Amino acid sequence: MSLVPRHIWNRMSPQDQALHTPDDTPEQLAREPNPDFAGQELKQQKILNNWLNLRLAERKLWPINPRSDKASTIRRGHPDYSVFLPRGQLLLMEMKVAGGTLSAVQLDAIGILSELEHEVIIPASAYEAIRLIERFL
Repeated sequence: MSLVPRHIWNRMSPQDQALHTPDDTPEQLAREPNPDFAGQELKQQKILNNWLNLRLAERKLWPINPRSDKASTIRRGHPDYSVFLPRGQLLLMEMKVAGGTLSAVQLDAIGILSELEHEVIIPASAYEAIRLIERFL
């Protein structure tokens, strides 16, 4: 059985699907063509979380990221992701897919972090976030 991207596997006939396996690796899922991720923020976060955990296992970064199954214990408004990178770099990201809006608390937190000279990046998909992180590795 060969691996094929999920979006292709989904369009195959049942007979062809039986001959192939959908590629559900985080890297492949993040590349799935879908220009509008509206309503899929949690799915995109799960893809990114899986990818971050793989890089953590390789000791390439140290992520602090949300758990989708519990309420956050981090200060309200703090960006979704704090990613500690090589050479003392820190990347702060707030995932917002198409149609998502920042709350007043998030805007305030981003403003304070900006005053402290910490930029908060707002990726619209796991793929966009992964591409950004890879530039620092």
